[in-house]
Amino acid sequence: MWATSIGFFILWLALAMWVYFDATERGKGSIGWALAMFFVGWALVPLILYLIFRDIGARTAVAPGAGRRQYLYIVSFVGFATLVIGLSLLISTSIARVISEDAIGDEGYRQALASSVTAIIIGGAVRVYHWLRAERRLSSIAEDEEFRATFFLHRTYLYTLFGVSWIIAFLSGMWLLGVGLANAFAVEDVEPVGWLPALGPLVVALLAVGTHQLFSFETTSYKQLLSRFEAIPAPAVIGVSAAAEAQPAPAPPPAARAPAGTTERRFCSHCGARVEADDVFCSSCGEGLRSR
Repeated sequence: MWATSIGFFILWLALAMWVYFDATERGKGSIGWALAMFFVGWALVPLILYLIFRDIGARTAVAPGAGRRQYLYIVSFVGFATLVIGLSLLISTSIARVISEDAIGDEGYRQALASSVTAIIIGGAVRVYHWLRAERRLSSIAEDEEFRATFFLHRTYLYTLFGVSWIIAFLSGMWLLGVGLANAFAVEDVEPVGWLPALGPLVVALLAVGTHQLFSFETTSYKQLLSRFEAIPAPAVIGVSAAAEAQPAPAPPPAARAPAGTTERRFCSHCGARVEADDVFCSSCGEGLRSR
């Protein structure tokens, strides 16, 4: 039962992560598509809609090697999720078994133990293998366009793990606190060990946050890769009609010029008498003449 549930969850998660990472690379509103897959992905409607609209409309040009890099990060994420589920289940059921034998029966505990250990072994192996391959591949890419796309996905992957871990820690902590307060105030219909299912996810999520902060974001290699990424221009946006070229403004008509050989006539602005071009004062009224 536990193994079947975990298997279906992993398959559903893999499809959701493919939509998320592919939409991220294409600039197609990845969070919205991911939420749609998360909540109603079991109906496959979001997946079908995404396959229809992924190449329609404005989108970011996808660099070469998209399939390979998406595969590495998707499978690595699925391995990480499987590992987290196994560790959480192992911690919660083991502590429940130690505290009270009534919390979980012998058969249920054996099933949970077998499923959790299997998930830890398989998830850990898948995660480590594909994550190391992804890091080696990222460091060996020489072409700037592909490197930028790969590091963008790499960083998205890390921030996604970081964010999901914090969300799990927050929800588990709220569950733990709520049940603890309910027991403290003797609220009816609340099991004394109702906090146990939240303990495993809380511990594992906090460990994931700490390890990713120390061994991913704060490493020298990551900062060097980030500096190279920031120096590469962003990819072009495709799928939109080219803007109409701006029409040049019409040139103003040339100013009219006096015919050659003629002398421009000037008049005093005060009395209207005719004056010569080189006069400074009007010979009739003595008014100073302004140059025109």
